[in-house]
Amino acid sequence: MIEVVNLEKDYRLEGETIKAVDNINFKVDQGEFMAILGHSGSGKTTLLNLLGGLTRPTHGTVKIEGQDIWDLSDNQLSEMRNEKMNFIFQFASLIPTLNVIDNILLPTAFGKKRERKHYDHAMELLGIVGLTEKGQAYPAQLSGGQQRRVAIARAFINAPKIILADEPTGDLDEKTEQEMVNLFRKMNQEENTTFIIVTHSSSLAAQTDRQMRMTSGRLEAEPNGCPQ
Repeated sequence: MIEVVNLEKDYRLEGETIKAVDNINFKVDQGEFMAILGHSGSGKTTLLNLLGGLTRPTHGTVKIEGQDIWDLSDNQLSEMRNEKMNFIFQFASLIPTLNVIDNILLPTAFGKKRERKHYDHAMELLGIVGLTEKGQAYPAQLSGGQQRRVAIARAFINAPKIILADEPTGDLDEKTEQEMVNLFRKMNQEENTTFIIVTHSSSLAAQTDRQMRMTSGRLEAEPNGCPQ
């Protein structure tokens, strides 16, 4: 599903070259449920942005279903992202002028014509994350944890093949975090959705099938992480 070859991302900082991602190679099969662990500044968010085509690499390739994403035009890349993947960012990133249901429906605005089934699906997702009564509320009327749950619901609206999640449960209490992880696993098993979850939480990572650790831009399999 995903193949990463010799992937590097350099930044210039005060005359120095910083390797945020340093010669990474790995593969992810369709339907994998995996975690990338690492401390703040280890490069894991940069790696996720490279996998999702949000950041262009300094060197190397990212292939999705055999297609090098950086051979695509901007429009083709945007279309590929909209059809095949979705993101759960560190911050909820909701549009403040849209209510909750319209925030969840936002990805459908960039694809095919929005249909009634999209609204029904959005309401179903809102129920799954426990916010059925908040459909007409605006982000400012929600707590941080509620906003995060809306962002998680939004990530599933287009039935993506790949979910790239950056600290997806960071604002949630322990009980709600577990509920969201259970939702991720349900989507993984029932829809064969591929999950790559970036986290510093060892308890969250332990619930995935494969763990890799990022340190100073390098990626290595954990001892129980079943490297490929």
